[in-house]
Amino acid sequence: MTTPAQAKKLNKFNKILDALADVDTEFPIQWASVFAHIALDEGCSLKDISERTGISMSVMSRTIGALSNYRRMGKPYGLVLVKSAKDDRRRKELFLSAKGKKLLGKLFDVL
Repeated sequence: MTTPAQAKKLNKFNKILDALADVDTEFPIQWASVFAHIALDEGCSLKDISERTGISMSVMSRTIGALSNYRRMGKPYGLVLVKSAKDDRRRKELFLSAKGKKLLGKLFDVL
């Protein structure tokens, strides 16, 4: 049995999951983690996020593709913008798109 305080926290957690399910009913938790890391440090690189999360670069590339507009299979989510760094065109910097900022706002509203 949960306490009222625990129930309140679980309700918030469920609302966060519901907001992610609005993007896609099968939105992977790993992708939610990557989204949160980008929101915490916009302008970070693909490599930065890979190192912070422990996700390999090959998986990270596919994840960022899905979160942005470059998904090979399935519909991309358009939550993240990928830009080449000004000082090194090989380095990809990650930012939230307008749609990503809207989702982040929904998450903040829950919290």
